[in-house]
Amino acid sequence: MRRRWIHISIFAAALTVLLFYFLNIHRQWTANEVMNRAQIARMLALMRYDVSECEALSKESGGEGLPSDIALDDWYGVYAAVVLKEGWMTVEDDGGFHPSDTFTYGELRHIMEQFHLSEDLLSFSMKYRQDDGMVPKKQWCEIYQLLCAESSRVSREVIDIHGTSSNISGLEAWQVLTSRGVKRAAGLAVDLYMDRQVEAYMAGDEIICIIAENDEISRLENVWIESGEGNEIQVFFGGYERRIELNGELNQTLEPNMADLIFTDGKLTGVDYKTSRIKDGLTGLGEDSLILENYGEVSVTENLAVYQISPAPRIISKEELSADGTVYEFVLQGNEICGVIYQDYAQETIRVLLHGAGDVYEQSSATVTASEAFLVIQGENIRRYDGGTEVTVSAGEGSLEIKTENERGKIQVLTLERSCGAPSYHGSIYLEDQGDSLLLINEVNLEDYVAGVIPGEMPVSYGEEALKVQAVCARTFAMRALGTTFQGYPANLDDTVSSQVYNNQEECEESIRAASETRGQVLQNPEGLTATYFFSTSCGHTSDAKDVWYSGGTSDDEEAVSVFLSDDSVRLNLMQEEDFRRFINMEDGASYFEQDLPWFRWQVFISAADIQDNALKVCQTEIGELESVTPLERAESGLLKAIQIKGTLDTCTVYGEYKIRQIFSPENSELMPQTGETVTGWTLLPSAYCYMDGVVENGVCEGYLIHGGGYGHGCGMSQNGAMKMAEMGKSYDEILKYFFPDSELISE
Repeated sequence: MRRRWIHISIFAAALTVLLFYFLNIHRQWTANEVMNRAQIARMLALMRYDVSECEALSKESGGEGLPSDIALDDWYGVYAAVVLKEGWMTVEDDGGFHPSDTFTYGELRHIMEQFHLSEDLLSFSMKYRQDDGMVPKKQWCEIYQLLCAESSRVSREVIDIHGTSSNISGLEAWQVLTSRGVKRAAGLAVDLYMDRQVEAYMAGDEIICIIAENDEISRLENVWIESGEGNEIQVFFGGYERRIELNGELNQTLEPNMADLIFTDGKLTGVDYKTSRIKDGLTGLGEDSLILENYGEVSVTENLAVYQISPAPRIISKEELSADGTVYEFVLQGNEICGVIYQDYAQETIRVLLHGAGDVYEQSSATVTASEAFLVIQGENIRRYDGGTEVTVSAGEGSLEIKTENERGKIQVLTLERSCGAPSYHGSIYLEDQGDSLLLINEVNLEDYVAGVIPGEMPVSYGEEALKVQAVCARTFAMRALGTTFQGYPANLDDTVSSQVYNNQEECEESIRAASETRGQVLQNPEGLTATYFFSTSCGHTSDAKDVWYSGGTSDDEEAVSVFLSDDSVRLNLMQEEDFRRFINMEDGASYFEQDLPWFRWQVFISAADIQDNALKVCQTEIGELESVTPLERAESGLLKAIQIKGTLDTCTVYGEYKIRQIFSPENSELMPQTGETVTGWTLLPSAYCYMDGVVENGVCEGYLIHGGGYGHGCGMSQNGAMKMAEMGKSYDEILKYFFPDSELISE
């Protein structure tokens, strides 16, 4: 009896296993080897019409008369509408289309009748097939091949599947990244074939049916390896980034390079680096070749890949390459070029010291977050945080680095306040522990830095050409700062007017485009990179740097690099007081680019008491009661370089435009631009392009009425002048040449 129960138990167990196996096989078979009515409708419709034609045909009825289970905005809606209109498919007995129902032999017979297709052409018999029986995909594909015999729209092709919206964030629903670019596969379970080679029916960029999986190894050629460590690598191909798990562990950290990826059974099993390369200038583009300066004409492979890898990888066309001697790296496959790599100085990173409240750099703590996953790195200790998590670090906890997992992500510093709110930064945020305080330093790609400077220094409403001028000036300024330190801090510059205003306003489409369209461009003079100073508004001309930052002593005889912002070919020497007054009072008869702007001309009254107080702050001299202020020296541009302040107790001399603007601080006065309204609270005089008239009552100096022009130090590029010149139709390179006549625009 016991033995009988044992036999029964074994039989039951075996039956269970077999049943499970059968059900599992059936589940796979159902998912992979049969099709539903919606998929069949799409295949039939795309056999005769493209997607736009299907949409147009379906909209003719506006959806009227369609079964209630068909909506035109569903992926299958327009195709179902077309096949019902053409009579190729019918509704079920209950009046529904039932798009998810399995395709049956009864429906197949109807389609064959509609297209007058004889069963004699088939390799299988339908004689004993019941109408409600499921049609295997293999049999339907045989029939579909016959239906497409006279159609040029559908082709049978071999492709490799390498990405969907499930593993590539940039792809939309139903989009598929293949070895032939991005295709669309509405209604198909493409993820089942990930990293595999398949045979498929194609209609243009539409994958309309995956016929079968090939046994061939899938090879993805000429991808860009961004990084690799542990059991995964990050790659860039087809314009998209993707993380791929390895079939095993890497024994080393992979460096950025071009490579072929080999997949076996959907798993990455090999990485073939392409290490053979040459570096040379490109002088010409052939139809199937590139002409190099030192190697002559070299053939290119059919799948040539051209990568610009800074600041983030992107694919460009062969035609976008500059055949003017620009140096590229050419990747070789045998005797042919299979890849071109372009990386310019924009790969450089720059370290920006971030200021806190009150413009101080030292901070007691910092709180950071990100909208996506980010890393906090301290030595070999790496902590990962989900997006939205707030992390606070205090002084004394040690130095660390914070960055997002995605290299193009941004870290937000919640404890900083800018015009845009709590600012967000590309690159890494370094918290340098000083013991009792922290320094916050943003290490960022140079081009991202430029895009962050532009809206902080120039309103984006100034237009495309003016923004490009600002981009080149900002990039050149930053390039000059590389390799230097800022005021002894472990950074190249800061994010204030002491260097360039950075990330006070969020980067925007306009600033990103201005940086991108001038990528790599800087100004250079015979001595090296140009000092690309800039300011807000000119008084009608600019001044040389040696005059603006004058500190006394003997000036050299070198001609000042100053320009007049006028179409009247003005060239005035404004060193003499009388001539300068005529210029400020617009008595020279010339017309200037910025003359209709508010700060082109202005005036203000500064009291004697304020001048006395400011003299004590600037000169560290108690002058007593103010008696007079006398101009001692002007530049050829009219800029005040030195003044003398005389009081009842002492006399002091002030050198340089900045200190002069401090002496005449209008903090307690009303400034009046030429528009007539008044502003208050300014701590600096708008500029040192001014003259002074004393106001004396009863023999006592009450103060000075100051008439001036322009806003800013006046050296280099006038931002409003650039805006006006752009409005006149001048290009950014013309504007740059105007402001920096001794410099050339080059690409680094």
